[in-house]
Amino acid sequence: MRLFPFDTARRGQDELIRDVAECVANGRNLLACAPSGIGKTAATLSPSLEYALENDKTVVFLTPRHSQHMVVVETLRRIGERYGVKIPSVDIIGKRWLCPVKGIEELSTQEFNDYCSTVKKDERCIFYNRTREGGELTHEAEALVKRILNSHPLHAEELKQLCKGFCPYEIFLEVAKQSRVITCDYYHIFSPIRRIFLKRINRELDDLIIIVDEAHNLPERIRKILSSQISTTSLAYALKEARLFGFDEVARRLSEIRSVLKSLAKRKLAEKHESYVAKHEFVEQLSDIDSAVVEFEDAAICVRERRKRSYIGNVGSFLSKWCESDEGYARIIAKRVVRGKESVVLKRVCLDPSLISGDVLSDAHSAILISATLTPLKMYYEVLGLDSVEKETLCKKYTSPFPRTNRLNLIVPTVTTKFTNRTLENYERIAENIINICKAVPGNVAAYFPSYEMCGTIANVIREKLSALNVHRRILVEKPQMNKEQKSEMYRTVLESSDVLLLGCQSGSFSEGVDFISNSLRCVIVVGLSLAQPDLETKALIEYYDRKFSRGWSYAYIYPAVHRALQTAGRCIRSERDRGVIVFMDFRFLWKNYRAAFPVDFDFSVSENPEREIERFFRRTI
Repeated sequence: MRLFPFDTARRGQDELIRDVAECVANGRNLLACAPSGIGKTAATLSPSLEYALENDKTVVFLTPRHSQHMVVVETLRRIGERYGVKIPSVDIIGKRWLCPVKGIEELSTQEFNDYCSTVKKDERCIFYNRTREGGELTHEAEALVKRILNSHPLHAEELKQLCKGFCPYEIFLEVAKQSRVITCDYYHIFSPIRRIFLKRINRELDDLIIIVDEAHNLPERIRKILSSQISTTSLAYALKEARLFGFDEVARRLSEIRSVLKSLAKRKLAEKHESYVAKHEFVEQLSDIDSAVVEFEDAAICVRERRKRSYIGNVGSFLSKWCESDEGYARIIAKRVVRGKESVVLKRVCLDPSLISGDVLSDAHSAILISATLTPLKMYYEVLGLDSVEKETLCKKYTSPFPRTNRLNLIVPTVTTKFTNRTLENYERIAENIINICKAVPGNVAAYFPSYEMCGTIANVIREKLSALNVHRRILVEKPQMNKEQKSEMYRTVLESSDVLLLGCQSGSFSEGVDFISNSLRCVIVVGLSLAQPDLETKALIEYYDRKFSRGWSYAYIYPAVHRALQTAGRCIRSERDRGVIVFMDFRFLWKNYRAAFPVDFDFSVSENPEREIERFFRRTI
């Protein structure tokens, strides 16, 4: 524990530190289910960093959200200050978010990467030109890199401010070449871009100790990265673009593709809104698809000389991916309504995250995958491909460092968010339960719903009822279109208040990765289960996991929803001094197949009048 940033380790945290140190020293992987509040960042980073410094390795700390990078940076600062050591490090966020070009945030990741490559190649980016000349760093850029390496660990936003006038991403990569700790997104390691990224920072996978924070997100994130789609709407945009720029042959091919897609939809979707489709059913009707891909990319390069985005390039990228292997993928054609207009969507959906994760977890020096909701561990062990990795993996659950008496877990069985029960009457019962709970809680309350739509609907019901009762509660409602500043303001309001009712969405911005410090949330209400849409993609995933693991329904449908509920519940108790109540509001939380995904030490009481138990709990603990 030589580089541990605090005076003492919490109960359970010391055990985690020892296991991380042992696994890293012996080149093993660790799959760790560690409860919220145990101090996962310090427990994984400290022993990994110590080994990296002594054995010429690099720690790559991966998180799913930009906001979680700050915890890593602050931990590195503490370590450096406590032990008087300089830790070369860099916090890298997505290239698109670092780019200083105006309007770039409107592009998708693929669109941005294509645009960036084009303007760099043509020497039209003033920021890149000031950073590199003939591929080498300019003298000004070299001086900036040295300045950053000699400073204390900096958050990406702080680094970006230092890089004004330069290409921040290029500066960050140069700093990464000399860093012992690199904080970045899953995308940098668990996507096809990995090879380019590692080449740019002069590393191989076996040079890396990879720490994956909130690892329960990793399977779904990889599947999204590897999936792709086009639609009649995107084809229409591409066709308009081709005609505008005078690409007559490209326009002809795009018209052909759109006609084929419409014809395919007519055959496959005559009596339903979605259907499976085979690879050949689409490509066999297209003429010389390989040459089309080349033509589309050439046209896209020309478009990007005038614009940042090219819809033609997106179509070419999809066609290239569509022609790849079927293994671990489903192909689906579906009708969708976009801005009030019907569109046909053709998707190649990844079902198997181990197509990427298997190689990474096999070839890295060591990987530490950690989350509070890796239950059951066997599911993640299998789904991520650890069962096929030659190196040994330690799978372990850790106990909570906080007294059980500080937390009251309740299940309210009188309501549900089952689709068949989504009636105004049921919503009113949910609203009444939330209001009664608020009356019993001396402080802030947060309630999280399966969807933003349900959240907004019940928020209106709550407002009406509170107004009729003349009861004051400051209601904050999370919305999907909120920007970073609005989210930060809402978060600060919760920390600085004691009469807030925060209404949010499970898997939203306030349900995981957010630390409500100083017991600023006294109660968290998990309203229902955020189950996947029962569409063909979900069905394909269930069937695939059934064939591969004989656990399709659990792995693809039930457990992910329970994990979202547990992550949400974890916002309540954040330290050993916090006391709070967690309410699971749905009778399905009592079902055996759902309870199997809960930690074994998660004890419940069942109550139809939760406010009574809550009042007794706070009288006893305050």
